[in-house]
Amino acid sequence: MRATFTQDQLDIEKTVRALAEGEDVGSRATLTAPWTAPACDAVLLRDFGLLGVPESAGGVGSSLIDLLVAVEALGEHLVPSRFPAHAAAVQLAAGVGTLPDEVLEGRRVLTPAVDVPAHSGWGDRVPNDLLIRTLVRYAAQADALVGLSADGVWIADPAGIAPRVSFDPSVPLSDVTLTQPEQVAPAGSGVQRATLVAAAELCGVAQGAIELAAGYARTREQFGRVIGSFQAVAFQLAEAATMRKAAWDLTLYAAWAVELGRPEAAAQVHAAKAAAGKAAVFAAERCIQVHGGMGITMEADPHLYLRRAFVLDAVLGRGSWHRRRAGELRVAARRTVST
Repeated sequence: MRATFTQDQLDIEKTVRALAEGEDVGSRATLTAPWTAPACDAVLLRDFGLLGVPESAGGVGSSLIDLLVAVEALGEHLVPSRFPAHAAAVQLAAGVGTLPDEVLEGRRVLTPAVDVPAHSGWGDRVPNDLLIRTLVRYAAQADALVGLSADGVWIADPAGIAPRVSFDPSVPLSDVTLTQPEQVAPAGSGVQRATLVAAAELCGVAQGAIELAAGYARTREQFGRVIGSFQAVAFQLAEAATMRKAAWDLTLYAAWAVELGRPEAAAQVHAAKAAAGKAAVFAAERCIQVHGGMGITMEADPHLYLRRAFVLDAVLGRGSWHRRRAGELRVAARRTVST
């Protein structure tokens, strides 16, 4: 595994970051108005749709890490774009075979429908005849969904959509009834790849919260000093930065392991999603703490990061479930070695 990003990956990050920074539609706008697609949505769906797509699904050899770099930058700026959900759905659907050009070019937007009500994990752990999925992002704003069941994956039109009240209005959520699949393809590593997309976005959310808190700590003064010079503030940010870095490194390693088909890949994916969710929530909470009394007001931005962190931690398997699964797989691997 490379220890540094390639020049192409650095260019991808720079380009997506510029799109995110120049975006006028942010997550705050959705607190008082319905979700609307940001201007960068069309550009991302059209020009970045092939990132990380396996060649078997119509890709051009781009690595999964290329995609994660782009998604992480979007998460940092809380861009309310459908691109991360669409990218995760494309990764999930990779086992179907070569995807249509309209999907790869973003003219037909997909979203993953994985989580099952009353189950904390992926939809592949429940019977195939249960076609209800919950916490589906952008279900009403997508053209089709990618379902996951014990038998595999399929692309489906929704039979019914019931909007839910999302804790983060910039990420609309719905309960969806999927149409019965006519043909199901093996899921392969698709669900793992999709989960890493969510983990990368969570790492970006953590980084954004840390940057917001650090910027405030560098300018806010108390007792004649900037508050960032106080250990009680600095240590919180240092711990948040450490957790975020560990989660991001683990996400990148898991992506590398998945692409190479390494035996530890499954455990690493679960660990990465759990660590990313924990890091994002922790960083957002520390951001609120650093802002003090102002941090809990609607006028300040820290709560926007906490909202996004909570929502993303719950999709594609809750963090608590991923932590448990990572532990189970590691224990099983140890027992296999010992016998």
